[in-house]
Amino acid sequence: MNKNAFRQLSYGVYIVSTWDKGRATGCTANSAMQITSDPATIAVSINHDNYTNQCIQDTGRFAISILGENSNPYIIGAFGFKSGRDNDKFGEVESVVKSFMPVIADACAYIVCEVIDKMETSTHTVFLGRVLDADTLKQDTPMTYAYYHNVVKGTSPKNAPTYIAE
Repeated sequence: MNKNAFRQLSYGVYIVSTWDKGRATGCTANSAMQITSDPATIAVSINHDNYTNQCIQDTGRFAISILGENSNPYIIGAFGFKSGRDNDKFGEVESVVKSFMPVIADACAYIVCEVIDKMETSTHTVFLGRVLDADTLKQDTPMTYAYYHNVVKGTSPKNAPTYIAE
């Protein structure tokens, strides 16, 4: 099987965030999608090993910051290649609070959700969220995963659903 075929699926680049006992935390994700428009429902996939997974389960809420092509690529690495268990990722980037959730200020849009269900796989939890709030932050083209790999020349962390060992 040629797993590179999976990179032909359309993905975005997102920061999924939540709270850790009052401290903002989050991780880079590329698996987020709209499930329904009415009621507005979103799904995100977070690796069991990501600290964000446990924090979402504890709080029952998450936010998705949709990164744009002009978002600082440093954000992706800051949230994707180290653990929020030991690092204050939000201390390294500008953020805002929207509907009581931490959001990346350099994103083109955000979505805030309340967890309504979840599905466990062998490596990831797929959280279903009822949308509580959503808005645009700036005019920018949403960054696709292909753009991230081909233009930014970024790599995937081992916990990413699309990680392929080189």
